[in-house]
Amino acid sequence: MLREWLEDAEEFLRRDFGRSPCARPDAARAALEVCNWKALGAILAAVPDVLVVARGREVDVPAPRSLDELGGLFEQGIGVVVRHAQDHHEPLARYCEDLAADVPGEQRVLVFATPAGTHGFGWHYDAEEVFIVQTAGRKDYYFRANTIDPQPKRGAQPDFSRIREETTPLSSCSLLAGDWLYLPRGYWHLARPIEHSLSISIGIFPSPSVAVGDGPVASDVRSPSCPTG
Repeated sequence: MLREWLEDAEEFLRRDFGRSPCARPDAARAALEVCNWKALGAILAAVPDVLVVARGREVDVPAPRSLDELGGLFEQGIGVVVRHAQDHHEPLARYCEDLAADVPGEQRVLVFATPAGTHGFGWHYDAEEVFIVQTAGRKDYYFRANTIDPQPKRGAQPDFSRIREETTPLSSCSLLAGDWLYLPRGYWHLARPIEHSLSISIGIFPSPSVAVGDGPVASDVRSPSCPTG
């Protein structure tokens, strides 16, 4: 998969993986057939594990079972996060397997469907390496290096309110359908969809055989290709 996304996947793994964000435009167009709105409708009908979220909080309403029900939530500024979506959609499972061939490890796959003008999660960071693929709409990502907890432990309960203490420079990247973004483990990030948005997030806990950097060393996107601010 990395060899489809990048001209030099080996250089990315050697230079950026585990260290610096990286983005590429129009390099993940194959994903548009893997996780589009029609596919999401089929996934929702399969009764997967769904979080209903709005502006950084979980919302106590029934999870949608169809695109029509999801549209009703969108009108209220509410979106969903589908966990383990690959278990309910074979094309998505194969897509994730292709990435695992280049970056082996345990995967945590999420599908985000978020209405324009809101956000699902607030500022946060993950204990895994994260690849984000945009498959519908435009979504703006904001991110910065983490000096508060630069190497988060899996299973820990981080205090995301400490973003107020962070002093690293802020970077941004606008993703359109077919673009992708990599964020190293521990990187602070927040996403805001400008249009109704659909995206895949593949978090990877790398196998011991995969060389990973000691932690973020830069706050800006290396070789940026999506519009950045």
